[in-house]
Order: sequence, then C-alpha cells, then structure tokens
Amino acid sequence: MLPDDTSAEPQGSAPEVRHPRIPVPRSIVPNRAQPLQGRRAGIVSRLLADAVDVAVVAGVLAAGYVGVSVARFLWRSWAFTFPTPSFLLMLVLGGLVSVLYLTVTWATTGRSYGKHVLGLRVVGPFGRLRVGGALIRSVLCVVFPVGILWVALSPQNRSLQDVVLRTSVVYDWLGGDEPVAALPPQRGRR
Repeated sequence: MLPDDTSAEPQGSAPEVRHPRIPVPRSIVPNRAQPLQGRRAGIVSRLLADAVDVAVVAGVLAAGYVGVSVARFLWRSWAFTFPTPSFLLMLVLGGLVSVLYLTVTWATTGRSYGKHVLGLRVVGPFGRLRVGGALIRSVLCVVFPVGILWVALSPQNRSLQDVVLRTSVVYDWLGGDEPVAALPPQRGRR
C-alpha cells in the first residue's frame, strides 16, 4: 500500500540540490545601447538599414525575373530565350516594388526588414505612420534617395523626407506593439 503523502522522497534517493537563482536581465537591449532607445538614428545606422532594403528589393526583382523566365520556358520551350528587359523597365519596376514594400512595412509595423535588422523604427509625429503618410514618405524616399544625406548635417538626425513629413527614424530594439513616439529635437549630438 502506498502512503497518502506522495511528496515524500523514496528511500535512498539523493537530496534535491538547489542552485542559486541566476539573475535574468530586465531588458534584451544591451546596457550601452539603452540610453539610445527611442532616440533618432544617425546616418550610419540608416544607410546600413537602407542597404539591406535595397538588397531585399533586388531579390524580389530577381525572383520576378526567374518567374518570368520559367513561365516563358514552359509556354514555348522549343523557342526559349531569356528575357532582356530594358533598363527603364527595371528602373520603373524597382521603384514600384520599393514604394509598395516600404509603404506596407512602414504602415503596419513601422519597420522594413532593414530597419528591423538594425533595430530602427519609422514613426510619425503622433506615433505609427498611417498608410497615407507611409505612401508619401516611401515615394519621397524612392524619388529623392539622396535626401537621407541630410541626416549627417541635421542636428536632429532627420532626413529631408523626415523634415517635410515630420517623421523620425528612431532606435527601437524592443519592437513592441506600441512604437516609440517621436522625440522632441535633441539638444546635443552624441
């Protein structure tokens, strides 16, 4: 017959060893980066994020090219040749894909893939960008990409697109549901 108290240790078992509690960090953001959380991003972070986004758009265009090539092969395999799109067509398609990609990502999460990788978020003057604001910002960024260079000269780390639309790109490593609100202009640069 088994005893009613099942919590008792069976005879001959080793006593339970308790390990000291290992401290769990309060934030996943490194200590040195915590003061930057919510601050406007600088030119290097933004250029790196934009380079990742250019690679994403190039990958989408390459996948589209492969898809068109496969479709042409399946349609007329006996007379197949690889398509040779014009530079103008690729430029227009690249612009359209970029605008669509940036609009959707900025309007939904505030982050494109490049901004996600670098821990950045695009925010409007009142929080998350709406679809209209994201569309206008993405068109301005695609049509006038050198506007980002203004970040290097601006004391508030804002591109020309940010100045026109009152948006900001901020460090946001946590990536929660609520985006970090745009900060007032910074007094001094770090």
